[in-house]
Amino acid sequence: MKILGFDVETQGLDATKDRVTEVGLVLFDSATKQPVRVSGYLVKALGGVSAEITKLTGITNDMLENYGVESRPGLQAVLAMAKTADFIVAHNSSFDRGFLEAWCTRESVEAPKQPWADTRTDLPAEAYQRGKSASLKYMAADHGFCYPAHRAVNDVLAMLQLLSYYDIDEFFKRSQIANVTVRAQVSFDEKHLAKERGYFWAADKKQWRREMKADLVEAEKDAAPFPVVIVEGN
Repeated sequence: MKILGFDVETQGLDATKDRVTEVGLVLFDSATKQPVRVSGYLVKALGGVSAEITKLTGITNDMLENYGVESRPGLQAVLAMAKTADFIVAHNSSFDRGFLEAWCTRESVEAPKQPWADTRTDLPAEAYQRGKSASLKYMAADHGFCYPAHRAVNDVLAMLQLLSYYDIDEFFKRSQIANVTVRAQVSFDEKHLAKERGYFWAADKKQWRREMKADLVEAEKDAAPFPVVIVEGN
């Protein structure tokens, strides 16, 4: 099976208005658990990047101007590699997929049709029990390796290394189970309990939330030291 590992760095968090500034693509052979093609490049983006984004990623406006490719050829390179893959994998795939699909819409081209899988939710439960966070940087450390985060190719290679520790066929089977968002019913004084179980603070909703597979919700309700409720809608 050929897997396309995919990651983007962006101007911000809103795919409807923010643009992709860097792409990481790694074609991965599931039989050998090895990368067979690696590609990464900066993408010119109208408006450039803020100082906050530069601080996070190291990507500067000078880098985008001097080394970035134009939007359309940058997207075409993604689509060409996607055609060779059976699955697309990302960490927190709703983010990367959302930006890719918005990019396709702006360039009036069809988005890839391959199914997506997500190392943030689709690995076996034990992958998330080693630490308190499902962020890629922390999961890598929990599995015994570190890497320079927030550059697209680095993130993809780290994600695929994480994936290589597990049964890939089972990973893709789990990817077909629906994801749900749950919230922890905790008081301010109890927030540490939610944080310790991998919940994150959704400031706009004023809730401690966590995304998980639907088949794990009942076990989470039994194990958590607080009430757990499925979030309906957004």
